[in-house]
Amino acid sequence: MKEPNWVRIAMPFKYSVGQAVQYTPIGEKKAGLYKITRQMPEEEQATDLRYRIKSEVEAYERNVLECQLSSDVSAESEYATIKPRHSLGSRAK
Repeated sequence: MKEPNWVRIAMPFKYSVGQAVQYTPIGEKKAGLYKITRQMPEEEQATDLRYRIKSEVEAYERNVLECQLSSDVSAESEYATIKPRHSLGSRAK
């Protein structure tokens, strides 16, 4: 089998695990403060790197693209308090 003529160069991650970043969830008007919890493995034909991020006010982590994040972190008091969303299955009847 013939090897391809091109060589894939790994993209460097812009953010490191534990770093504070800004992220604006879909449907929110103001950015929230998150921390990088994991750098995701690079995908074969990806044009951007992925991260797992976590906010102190949410019970879950999010998968986001590097282009959706910013390292321009302000004071914590300037961020919107994001209300956790509950799935229909978790509500008491």
